[in-house]
Amino acid sequence: MTRTRADRPLREHFDTVVVGSGFGGAVAACRLAQAGIDVAVLERGRRWPAGSFPRELGDPDQGWLWAHEQGLYDIRPYPQMLTVTAAGYGGGSLVYANVAMRAPAEVFATHWPAPYRRDTLDPYYDLAADMLAIRPVPPDPRTGQLPPKTRLLAAGGAGQGVFLPNLAVTFGAPGRPVRNRFGAAQAGCLYCGECDIGCNIAAKNSLDLNYLALAERHGATVSTRCEVVHLERLPGGGYRIHLHDHGHDVRRTVTAERVVLAAGALGSTAILLRSRDQYRTLPDLPRTLGHGYSGNGDFLAFGHGTTAPVYPDRGPTITTARLVDTGPGADRPAWFLVEDGGYSAHLARLIMALSPGRLAALGLASVARALREGRAPGPVVEAAARDASDHTVVLLSMGRDHGEGRLSLRGGHLHVDWDTTGDRPLYAAESDAAADIVRSLGGRLALPPTWRYLGRPVSVHSLGGCRMGTGPHDGVVNVDGEVFGHPGLYVLDGAILPAATGTNPSHTITAVAERCLEILIRRITGDPAWTAPGKATVARPSLPEDAVVAIRPAVPRPDVQFTEVMRGTVSVDGTAHAVAATITVAVTDVDTFLRDPDHPARAVGRVEVAGLTGQPGVTVEHGTVRMLTRADGNGGAGRARRMEYELPFLVAGRRWELRGRKVVQPGDLRRLWAATTTLPVTVTGPGRGGAGVLRLSAAGFLRQLGTFRGSPPALARYVWFFVRRVSAAAWPIRPAANPHREEFR
Repeated sequence: MTRTRADRPLREHFDTVVVGSGFGGAVAACRLAQAGIDVAVLERGRRWPAGSFPRELGDPDQGWLWAHEQGLYDIRPYPQMLTVTAAGYGGGSLVYANVAMRAPAEVFATHWPAPYRRDTLDPYYDLAADMLAIRPVPPDPRTGQLPPKTRLLAAGGAGQGVFLPNLAVTFGAPGRPVRNRFGAAQAGCLYCGECDIGCNIAAKNSLDLNYLALAERHGATVSTRCEVVHLERLPGGGYRIHLHDHGHDVRRTVTAERVVLAAGALGSTAILLRSRDQYRTLPDLPRTLGHGYSGNGDFLAFGHGTTAPVYPDRGPTITTARLVDTGPGADRPAWFLVEDGGYSAHLARLIMALSPGRLAALGLASVARALREGRAPGPVVEAAARDASDHTVVLLSMGRDHGEGRLSLRGGHLHVDWDTTGDRPLYAAESDAAADIVRSLGGRLALPPTWRYLGRPVSVHSLGGCRMGTGPHDGVVNVDGEVFGHPGLYVLDGAILPAATGTNPSHTITAVAERCLEILIRRITGDPAWTAPGKATVARPSLPEDAVVAIRPAVPRPDVQFTEVMRGTVSVDGTAHAVAATITVAVTDVDTFLRDPDHPARAVGRVEVAGLTGQPGVTVEHGTVRMLTRADGNGGAGRARRMEYELPFLVAGRRWELRGRKVVQPGDLRRLWAATTTLPVTVTGPGRGGAGVLRLSAAGFLRQLGTFRGSPPALARYVWFFVRRVSAAAWPIRPAANPHREEFR
């Protein structure tokens, strides 16, 4: 079955060169070619015709690993993160799990620049959905039923955040090839679980069968096994692309008026880092390059020994998703997704090997049974392994991690710095949710050895490194994907996403690319009305993810909530900066708040540091305010009380923190106003820092009183706590101790 045509000869010059053929690159190649623009696609991997994907695990040279003959998977075991990406014509679409999901509207409310909102991106999501022909998994036509794992994980899930997501899969006559509307041959899904190792019957709607097929029909030049090393700006405009032609094992160059980097978050960032720091051919790339890496909160878990067989090798890899909403809390995520996974029969032994203790026990028990029954051990062990695999469930979670990772070059090789500390609450919540699902199926949770023994998460959704921003101080590209200070150089892939999506990100990457390509082509052609052919008539598909978000269980409101606005200045590295902090303080449970000697409350909001964060500032999502604790420690006898603020935020992907402390000194009522409205602060970031003062104005205090929300009993208890604590600290005469009054220790 022919998937794509052969490569065309690569000329020395093109109008536009697209580097990479994943979700961003495929859109770029397709739309540019449709607009009549001379475009070439450079892909480091090879073409994978139907039937060519590897299946034998014993021979790495067959094509499994990129390190061996430019194979399918590029697996990088960094010290703090294990990343998995694909190499081939079609990029990650060759081996992804087909999920086409839109990010909820709230994702775009923080971190994303103003042009990006869910409603403004929806028309481009619609385009992507039409091109990829998405739909939820239907019953297998051969059995008339949904796959067993789908039925098990969806059972009882109505109203509990469970849904069947849209998939980019052709569900027709199983195994029977037909031509799709782009001229590529595809067969109906066999429900064989081989999506994530390459579909050998072309039922997966991978990009080589739609966007890229259409690009080649419109004249795009494609050259595979061509790996771009670095870029060079030409004196008269345009760029020289330095590449390694793996097919002929030679170095060569191609020039272009403009370049679209779409080699993935790791690949595109690495090309620019080499261009800036190693070859110095683009020395003035933004200093924020490499900042803001995110693993999209990916977390992998398994469940062994389920009561009923799950049959992970039946059906597409992912068929079911569950939105888990944890509610508010300073130390936990608001929501994340858990999806069922799967694997083909080829990978069953490998999956079982991820739990060596269970595998050894299974083997010993099987051998003992075979000896008792007088049978050869081999077939008994094989049968037991198959049965164990049938009773194994795979769960992949995704959430909105902090996105504070850093990509850099070390010895000429890309390196990922990823500190799991800030995301421990997310990983813990994902692990707990997986454990709950596994228990409900009668199984036992098993975590990958990389996490159990090394604390190293696995990400198949690397994002960031070339994030969108308002300028080179907080981003690498503008809202249209063009690199700051480098006309004609674009990045259009997961590298430019400014934050984790908390969902499978491929559909969002595709929609963002569609938007940016529309703007780029209008500039190139001078036609302000150009749109992708057929955009006006594309119908919106059903969106099961939106239906689940709409019926999401209501998040409990905090017992007490108020908003405080403080302004002032800080000096960072000797330079004064105006600061504005708008912080909403929430006490989730007033009983817990009063019992805890630190009296912690959650703080969210926005901090703007002029010249550092840009306008309108950056988001604080995981801040803490400790209210009126003892200034000399929890066990001290002193009357002084302090209010401590810890407000972390991100600047160019790096963690900064604003910390402050108000202190109410004993016996000084005259300074009480200043003590409760003046906040001395420090602002610290990577290798930088300073100090200053923020103040709450009298007018701001009156406005703050109007922001108090909560139940009357909870508000009354909080106000009584606050007034009693402040007056006890500031009153000139120390009140007599009351040994029977322990409520506010």
